Amino acid sequence: MTAPALQVQDLEILAPSGTKLVSGVSFQVFPGHLLGLLGETGAGKTLTARAVLGLLPKTLRASGKVSFDGHTWYSLGEPDQIAQHLGTSTGLMLQNPAAAFDPMQRIGRQLVESVVHKRLMTRQEGTHRARELCEYLGLSDTDELFQLYPHELSGGMAQRLALALTLMPRPRLLVVDEPTSALDANLRIEALKLLRSISEEAGMAALLVSHDLGLVSSFCDSVAIIYAGRLVEYGPMTTVIDRPAHPYTATLLSCELTLDRPSRSRLPVILGEPPSPGNWPRGCSFHPRCPDAQERCAIERPLFTNEPDGGYACHYPRREGRTCNI
Repeated sequence: MTAPALQVQDLEILAPSGTKLVSGVSFQVFPGHLLGLLGETGAGKTLTARAVLGLLPKTLRASGKVSFDGHTWYSLGEPDQIAQHLGTSTGLMLQNPAAAFDPMQRIGRQLVESVVHKRLMTRQEGTHRARELCEYLGLSDTDELFQLYPHELSGGMAQRLALALTLMPRPRLLVVDEPTSALDANLRIEALKLLRSISEEAGMAALLVSHDLGLVSSFCDSVAIIYAGRLVEYGPMTTVIDRPAHPYTATLLSCELTLDRPSRSRLPVILGEPPSPGNWPRGCSFHPRCPDAQERCAIERPLFTNEPDGGYACHYPRREGRTCNI
């Protein structure tokens, strides 16, 4: 059996005050697969992704363990050991693609130096790799392209070149944080299609951090949904979409806008506000907003129930499908 390109077990992130920002998060991603890490703003998804790469702010402390090959395990409490993989076997693509580049250096130089500096390739090999990637990503006339500065790039060009920069060392794992938030609708679909294609062809695993369940559901193989710093549901995308177990997942799906929704119908929303870090409710964190909440939910925190391909954390899981009245 193929070993996972990423395994995370029992991730916990603490603030300086001792407040738990993320707790008990575990998941895995296999080569050639995309995992969507989803949740509302403040849920802890970006902190989770940064902890996996050893890039948490110094004021935060992480525990748990991570593996990038299924065999060697690293403590998440030792970020320097984990961060040494960044730029070689792991890569990171941030929300703003233009921020990946030095505004004072030409694009071609930056692509090549990213691998020459780490002694992963010679300058000739790096130049060949950069041209090859740009052509694959649909960017022609690389001689002219490599002479441009970052401010001369369009949004679509910057997105593709940021992806090329991340892919230069042939990483086994790519973490992508809100990759489409700065793009218009057409470019969002295009960017995710490229990511999907590269992942499959290169056998690269990808962790896609997003708040848009409707968008990534078309491109990811599996999904991990975080609410208030905890994993509430995890599994194959088709299973989670068709038969969500957790009421939070079901309400997210019910809020998805579709073309067949009646005109002038009320825009669906999840009532209430997500709790802020450090103010997690007692019991199940979602119970104040949950349409299925019962007395037990406000008292007892549900344990994560593991299933063959994933699991959920809910006392009263749904099984009837994705319909949810909110």
